[in-house]
Amino acid sequence: MAELDIDQSFLGLAPPEARALCAVEGRAAARMDQAEELRRLAQGSVLTSTVSPTTEPPASRALSIAAPAAVSQPILTPLPQAARPAPKLARAIAISSGKGGVGKSNLAVNLAVALAARGLRVALLDADLGLANADLLCGVTPKLTLEDVVRSGRTIEEVAVPAPGGFFLIPGASGVSLLADLTPTLRRHVVAQLASLERSVDILLIDTGAGIGANSMAFAAAAHTILVATTPEPPAIADAYGAIKTLIARGAGDGIQLVVNMARSEQEVRAVHERIDRVSRAFLHVPIRLVGGVSYDPAVPAAVRRREPLLIASPRARASQELHEIAAVLCGEGSSGFERGSKAELSDSTRLRARASFLGRLAGWFARER
Repeated sequence: MAELDIDQSFLGLAPPEARALCAVEGRAAARMDQAEELRRLAQGSVLTSTVSPTTEPPASRALSIAAPAAVSQPILTPLPQAARPAPKLARAIAISSGKGGVGKSNLAVNLAVALAARGLRVALLDADLGLANADLLCGVTPKLTLEDVVRSGRTIEEVAVPAPGGFFLIPGASGVSLLADLTPTLRRHVVAQLASLERSVDILLIDTGAGIGANSMAFAAAAHTILVATTPEPPAIADAYGAIKTLIARGAGDGIQLVVNMARSEQEVRAVHERIDRVSRAFLHVPIRLVGGVSYDPAVPAAVRRREPLLIASPRARASQELHEIAAVLCGEGSSGFERGSKAELSDSTRLRARASFLGRLAGWFARER
């Protein structure tokens, strides 16, 4: 009982509020259990690409996104069947947060630029179902969004928008939350389009909504890697821990990594990580890896006002260099100076998780009870 009180105190929740949080988590988990129908559809979409590509229906054909190093703006075009390489599913990286205002979407957009700069084919899926705004940060005005895929049967190729920095943006909209109410035919189309996207890129970034709502946690928990963003402020730390706690309850503990944004110093980054990691180990029995920190930098709000990614507006800014370091760590190419010694803590289940399909896990939530 004493441990529970300490855990609630860290979260900043009174006992009744903590019980309400558990009830919300329980209802969300129950919805995710209603998964069998769409899980079969998702599995079928992936198996079709690996077993019989010559008979693959047009709606589920993989798209080819040219590597950003090859052209100034990538182009989405279907490849001829004979020219397609063996299907390889994208690595899905979700950017999540316990609360709004911690720079989550900014991190997502600029990590997309940093990863594309490394010669990877990158797509950013704006999965903030209520307040999608990645298009504003990129300075683009999309004519279509993910809602058009859901409601009108549009293709991912039609919706994808070339974004500054050489990646593709899939603009989000609230219509995605209506997937469970679609007809079986349209649900199959949506699953086929998401499977096509998963087979067409090297990295699929998912900008989830802030908080621990069912939509946000479903997208985050389905990803191979989950970057939980926080700032050094106590409310942000407490809410980040709440998101981590919810993700671990959904079985996603192996994929969680922490990013401390708007930090004043390296010492502050380490202090925030040590606090969250210590409590997670004590009460959730899961260590939390620190992938990096991003300094408080006046260049960041200046880039937001200009509607331009920071890495393009101010490539020499300190925050830009730190974002490139995080991208290098995510690619296994280097160390940010924060994650030394943490690789040994990664379990075999992390590698097994990386082999699974993001879409296959996400389909469980799409098929929730209607």
